[in-house]
Amino acid sequence: MRRVIVAIAIMTFIAGIPAEALAYSFDDPDLFGPGEGWVAPPELSAGDQGYAVRRLQTALEAAGFRPGATDGRYGAGTVAAVIAFEKAHGLERDGVFTFDEWAYLDAPVALPPSEYADRVEVDLGRQLLFLIRNQELETVLPISSGSGGTYRGLGGTYARARTPEGAFEFYRHVEGWRISYLGGLYEPYYFRGGYAIHGSSSVPPYPASHGCVRVRIPDMDFLKHQIELGMPIFVYGSRLSRDDVVPPAAEPPRAPDLLSRTDSPTIA
Repeated sequence: MRRVIVAIAIMTFIAGIPAEALAYSFDDPDLFGPGEGWVAPPELSAGDQGYAVRRLQTALEAAGFRPGATDGRYGAGTVAAVIAFEKAHGLERDGVFTFDEWAYLDAPVALPPSEYADRVEVDLGRQLLFLIRNQELETVLPISSGSGGTYRGLGGTYARARTPEGAFEFYRHVEGWRISYLGGLYEPYYFRGGYAIHGSSSVPPYPASHGCVRVRIPDMDFLKHQIELGMPIFVYGSRLSRDDVVPPAAEPPRAPDLLSRTDSPTIA
């Protein structure tokens, strides 16, 4: 009798499952994860979908990058996170994640501690922004800074498109869009004169701005809740090195060496 009841329960359960769900194999990694023999594909790029993309998104987020939703879709957010990852490790900045690049996920990006536990660092050489909280690297974002070319200023004179380097702090924030004669700045946080970190719809993997530090609009929506007025920002990597700009953390006081004292007892 019990066997009959169990059989009826199983048939009732199966009957309640949609037919399309029953069509999946229990070996399908998109539903159940990979087996022990799973091998990463030769490469992943924009438009790809599936388990491998979700695995990549999870790993990138754990490493401090921002691929967007962990949805298994290789969209714009994942492309930007991969480019930031490639910049951080000195790889080709093409947004295509190759088989060899999986190994770099085991090499965490780290920055030496500073006198300032909470700060923003901008590396112009690598075209990256680092958000540090309590001396821990929280987020790595791709940027596009000053192109180095010339442009016509507001008064008609020509100016060089350079991002200023040095130690600054955020002193002004404009909510939403600010439209200037050079274009639109989304949620700009100013750190020196008219130079700001701001969201932009154009953030190529190379320097292309008039001097501001551009980030993607979704990344600026994240940053605007992290940056505070008065927060330090250090910009380096073109003419100045990080050591030139970022003050190191103070070394802890050294414990006295008791054995070096002249009045130390003689050991017989």
